[in-house]
Amino acid sequence: MEMDKKYALLDTDFLYKSHLARNAKNHTLTDFVMEFAEYEFFCHEMIKKELSRHKLNPDPNPWLEEKIKAGKVKSYSDREIISELGKVYGGKATSIYLELLETSCDTFNVNFYKQYYGSLNEMENLNDVEAFLAALKDCDDKVPHKKGLGEKKTYVLIQMMKVLYGNRVYIFCSDDFKARQSITSLEMPVHCISILGVFYKLMKMGKQKSEMQEYYDHLSAFLKNQTEYKVWSISGHQRDSVPIKQVFDEIYDEKFQMLRNGDLQYIK
Repeated sequence: MEMDKKYALLDTDFLYKSHLARNAKNHTLTDFVMEFAEYEFFCHEMIKKELSRHKLNPDPNPWLEEKIKAGKVKSYSDREIISELGKVYGGKATSIYLELLETSCDTFNVNFYKQYYGSLNEMENLNDVEAFLAALKDCDDKVPHKKGLGEKKTYVLIQMMKVLYGNRVYIFCSDDFKARQSITSLEMPVHCISILGVFYKLMKMGKQKSEMQEYYDHLSAFLKNQTEYKVWSISGHQRDSVPIKQVFDEIYDEKFQMLRNGDLQYIK
């Protein structure tokens, strides 16, 4: 693969919101993202369960399944993650997986790993991949649905990709500031591109405001309880609340730059 290729993870929040942002012909913001030729896209297989729990209409899962079958998105299982880690760490792959899982869990809740996965550290045959995967599934099955297991598995995957590809790893993620802060607080921080960041990128690529307005308006209608976005001031010392419509207008007035963590910051 080309040395300048970028590797981009699609997370649950990004996928369902970008799938809702669409025009009258049902072309979605996610379809635009798939046209970003510099990226290879991937996700954790558990994202499909996470999307199903949102009970969205239209459902993004058929779209995702189509892209996976077409080879445009690579879906990783835990088995495949361990296989990739094995290429780097050999027989220590399962131990490294646990380290990544613990880091991921600790990012959200310092007690989560110990509560649900602590038993894995006591396995006598930890290097037996089949036994490990069976024990891992048993632990997974005990995690309540509302505890965000898919998000934690996604963070395991992003860390694995960082091991393999270093600074060429990106994540298309939520516009939620706390969610993105948790990503950038990982031991191996990654580049983030939020939903707003996609509109910013499309503007830079020459997409006309009149064309993109419809996508933005559909997304805004879904976020009906949200009236503002937070963007950084010119000084970078504070985040200002800006009306949703104004943010879109100012993206096209080229008043922002996009930061590594996916935030927009005023430059004028």
